[in-house]
Amino acid sequence: MKRLLTILSLSVLLFASCSQKPLEISRTQLHDKIAGAWLGQMVGNIYGLEYENKFVDEPGEGPFVFNKAMKKMAAVDGAFSDDDTDVEYLYLLMMEKYGIDITYAQIREGWMYHIRDRVWLANRAALGLMHYGFTPPLTGSKEYNPHWFQIDPQLINEIWAYTAPGMPAYAAGISDWAARITSDDWAASPTVVYGAMYSEAFFESDIPTLIRHAKNYLPKGDRFRKIIDECLELWKKNPDDWKASRKVIADELYVNEPDITKSIWNADLNGAMGILALLYGDGDIDKTLNIGCALGFDCDNQTATMCGLLGVINGIQGVPLDRAMPFEHWTKPFNDRYINVTRYDMPDASIEDIIDRTVVLAEKIILARGGSQREVDGETIYTINAKARFNKPVEAAATFVMPEKKGRNLAPEAAEILALTRETDRATLDSCWLTIPVSYRAYTVDVINDGVVGGPGAAFYSLGSKSNAPKQDYFGYRWNEPVTTDMISFHYGPLEEFGGWYSNLHAEYLDENGVWKALDASVTPDWPYCDEVFFQPHNGEFIFTFPKVTTTAVRVIGDDAVLIHWHKYTKAVSAFISITELEVYEAK
Repeated sequence: MKRLLTILSLSVLLFASCSQKPLEISRTQLHDKIAGAWLGQMVGNIYGLEYENKFVDEPGEGPFVFNKAMKKMAAVDGAFSDDDTDVEYLYLLMMEKYGIDITYAQIREGWMYHIRDRVWLANRAALGLMHYGFTPPLTGSKEYNPHWFQIDPQLINEIWAYTAPGMPAYAAGISDWAARITSDDWAASPTVVYGAMYSEAFFESDIPTLIRHAKNYLPKGDRFRKIIDECLELWKKNPDDWKASRKVIADELYVNEPDITKSIWNADLNGAMGILALLYGDGDIDKTLNIGCALGFDCDNQTATMCGLLGVINGIQGVPLDRAMPFEHWTKPFNDRYINVTRYDMPDASIEDIIDRTVVLAEKIILARGGSQREVDGETIYTINAKARFNKPVEAAATFVMPEKKGRNLAPEAAEILALTRETDRATLDSCWLTIPVSYRAYTVDVINDGVVGGPGAAFYSLGSKSNAPKQDYFGYRWNEPVTTDMISFHYGPLEEFGGWYSNLHAEYLDENGVWKALDASVTPDWPYCDEVFFQPHNGEFIFTFPKVTTTAVRVIGDDAVLIHWHKYTKAVSAFISITELEVYEAK
């Protein structure tokens, strides 16, 4: 009897599967929902931006005013670009140029040309590594990108999903692929979940259902999957008290987060705040926007993504007109103007044109991923292949060939480490707006010949007392007996947003008269041609090769880059270098 019931149950499931209607959407509906995605993101981004990073220890208290947003929109007479929408706009341009099966190498090309400022954390680190010579996913690898765990990918990748309607597995896969440009491990998980939700939202409007379905695209042991379950339980337990739920999550993922990944920009922390904003927002963009701001941390990213998701669910009619058309002379949302104020050589655009072009890409993806189209009474109807999967492009991660290190490393045998600054000035360090976790740092120069080139406790900051005066930092070694060398390897540590790198660097040796002489050295890879932050590689290695010399001392020396900290709190920070290791190889 038990076996008969099992067979009957299977038969019912098979019948239900076979009788289930294929997903279909009209071009009019597709256009409306993609319009909602773009406009919802713009609403969430523009109005959430004013409260970015404002509420950390405690949530914000409404009602919220949006004076800066109004001033910025008035200044450009439309919507303005920001990093929550402009990379999606870049990806739109790139898919139009290269096709929907874009590669990491093409992504790198687009980033390096169009993104020249106004990126931070994992995005900035990835850009620096691209200029260093790497392609994704090396640019997001935790081995090279110390910000791999930050929020970045979940705020720039929604377009992969709202051009894949009703294909959540495909959207989750390509979102994970895109997240690896800047991030690694569990930091990609919120991007995967958001991608699946955006895709399914074309056909599913129930928010808890969307969230539950989307989390299943993560492995069962994934941390963010567990956090989503926790958010759902907290929402059930505290249906009218988002502050109580926020406290539990903030304590877990911020207050008690291990130092190595503790950050107000942590991916899982901010991803969880997005889920809470969505649950407590009751499907209303304006309510979700206000709760998203109040939840705090890097809130404009959550408000942009979640309001965009609600735009997919509800279409244009769900976008509040008082947000999208706040000025009397505007007759269309955001005056139909998207003004580029952030990216190099990217044109301003009509928002309606952006939406139309996105619809064209969605149509191409639908058809290329096993869907079809037909005409019914003058309306295009798309049939969706809901089982579509993303197949990663086959490509090799690009790097460069380093010179072979043949001799032994003489650095550990040195009698003395040579350095201008031997100990970090902690008072100055504590005055800075720091983005690199404390765990990465060492406080004395002694670590530069211990054989450890990265990870916790490896990076020395040659940070002295506050001063904006130009400074030359040097690092080297003295031996009691002459050594013969033809290669020096310099390793950066993690870099801060405001400094830690050289404007220029060259190698020297001490001649028989005790005079420092420049070595006729070549450097691999090429030294960055610009000393701006966006061209600098975290954890980069530079190898100097030269005709062999016999000497008792060598060093590298150069001008420290001097940048005013991007945060208003620190306007006078001494130049410094972040270094993990200096190796000197014996010539054969």
